[in-house]
This record gives sequence, C-alpha cells and structure tokens, in this order.
Amino acid sequence: MSLDQQVALARLPRSESSHLSKAARQAVPPFLQKLYEIVNDPRNDELIRWSENGDSFYVLNHERFAREVLGRWFKHQKFTSFVRQLNMYGFHKIPHLQQGVLKSDTDTEPWNFEHPHFHRGQPDLLCLIQRKKQPANNNSNVLDVNSIVHGIAAIKRHQQAISADLNALKKSNDLLWEEATLTRQRHDKHQDTINRILKFLAGVFG
Repeated sequence: MSLDQQVALARLPRSESSHLSKAARQAVPPFLQKLYEIVNDPRNDELIRWSENGDSFYVLNHERFAREVLGRWFKHQKFTSFVRQLNMYGFHKIPHLQQGVLKSDTDTEPWNFEHPHFHRGQPDLLCLIQRKKQPANNNSNVLDVNSIVHGIAAIKRHQQAISADLNALKKSNDLLWEEATLTRQRHDKHQDTINRILKFLAGVFG
C-alpha cells in the first residue's frame, strides 16, 4: 500500500469505533489489529485498557495479562515477546514518575505504552504505523565472506612458501648426503692406498 493511500485512509472522517474499516484491515498488520481489539475489549479492562485521554494504553498486571490474554490472541504467553513486538512497531514505554524519581518496574506497577498513531476511537490511523526496518547486513556479510576468502588465500600462500622451503632443505640435505658419501668413498680409497704402500714398504725393509 502506497504512502498516499495510507494518508488518505488516515484522513477519513473519525467515529468513536473500535472496529477497523475493510480498507484499513487490508493495510494493517495482524499484530496491530489484535492489539487494538484487545485494548478495546471491555472484558480485559482489569488487565489492559486505554488511558484517560485515549492516547496510550496500560498493561495493569503483566503476568496475568500474559497468562490470561496473550494466550487467547497469540501463540505464546510471553510478555517479553509482546513488548518486543511493540518496540518493532515504534511503541514507546512511558516511564513512571513518583515525586520526580523514576520508579522501577515491579509485578504490580502498570506498563504504559504510546504511539502517535494508536488512539482510542481512531482505528484507521493504524495503517500509518510501520514496522521498523531491520538493518541490512548484506554488505557486512559480503565483507565477512571476502575477508575469509582473503584469509584462506593468505594461508594457502604461506603453506606454499613453507612447502618450497621444505623442498629446498630436502634438496640441500640430499646434496649433503651425496657429498658425504663421495667423501667417505674417497677416504676409503685413500686409506686403502696408504695401507698398500705401508705393506709394500714393510716387505721391502723387512
């Protein structure tokens, strides 16, 4: 649905109604439709209801609300998941103030949420509530893959350099062994020649 269509819906004449028009239902996500109906349902007043001005709503006992209401409308009974969904659609929690000091949340304190387009008696405003876009991680994923590829290539080059060094050492070692063998053979020949000469001299001079 285009932005122009959403604005046109938002400008429709208002009536104090808790029901969405057919056009609004086609544009409003199911979570927002259910939320609006939950807040408007008088059977839930002990647990969730509009503020006095109708520009925000209260969850009066979040544990009972999760157990007795969420389970009837959603496939879970987790209040944290409910709050996470609210945050994803741009709802803000209004902090409690008492004598100028922020109060901490306890089981008995109400949770107050607001959104500029979530008002009592104005269901067609819901089409203006947009889900926050998730940050695109495609570029970072591409960068991560590229860095991994470059790292693997660097490791491969390092391994190739080590292999070349090992081959050079092996060749050098083979040459040393070959030279040592030739030296030993020459030494044996010289020793044999010296022994022959000594034997000859011993025979000549008795």
